[in-house]
Amino acid sequence: MAAGPSIAGTWKINLSKSKLTGTTFSIEKTASGLMHYDGQGFAFDFDLTGKEYPAPDGSTIAARGLDGNTWELTTRMNKRVVAVGVSKLDKDTMTMTNKLTKADGSTVEQTSKVARVSGGPGFLGKWKSTEVKGAPTTMVIALEGANGIAVSYPEFQQAVKGSFDGKDYVLTGGGGNLKYTVAFEKTGPSVFKMTGKLEGKPFFVDVLTLSADGKTLTDNGNPTAVNEPTTAVYERQ
Repeated sequence: MAAGPSIAGTWKINLSKSKLTGTTFSIEKTASGLMHYDGQGFAFDFDLTGKEYPAPDGSTIAARGLDGNTWELTTRMNKRVVAVGVSKLDKDTMTMTNKLTKADGSTVEQTSKVARVSGGPGFLGKWKSTEVKGAPTTMVIALEGANGIAVSYPEFQQAVKGSFDGKDYVLTGGGGNLKYTVAFEKTGPSVFKMTGKLEGKPFFVDVLTLSADGKTLTDNGNPTAVNEPTTAVYERQ
């Protein structure tokens, strides 16, 4: 990037300064009896028996109904568990506790709440996030030469390495390639864009801006399927 503070380094999200709420997802029951999840165009089918089902990015989802008001969902990437989430229903509110597993086996936990927008009964319907809290996650950025960049998210076991050339680079997760690519572009002296794609089609766009003092990196993100912007504020470690 331009002379001055660098985007390179380890960044930790400050949840109290970020705005990660307002995103939506829906859960429906299909004619075949399976459940269907769709969040911003990221969609997959599943059941509640613990069977693994494929997700669009190459991960798998296995869900179990622990009781009438509790579901457990296990996400694997390249056969490696990366997250275990428990969703508890209380009428028109759902509390989701997600335990993220890093490559070294250590875990961090985040909790989010969503409110019913429409539909029902139970878990079925459209939901909107209202709260996100818990342990902060990190983003690590490394620069190489004039155009090389590598970005990793240790708590999610995800990483991508590429160049600021607008080309697509494969995202890895759980130690192997995923069906998701990222393109990097410089859009200003202290601004760059990451365009995430599923099956070659833009899915999510992140615009990251470095503060003048180099202490804060703000990620303004938005999916392409719906207008549900989020702002993640990262602080230099």
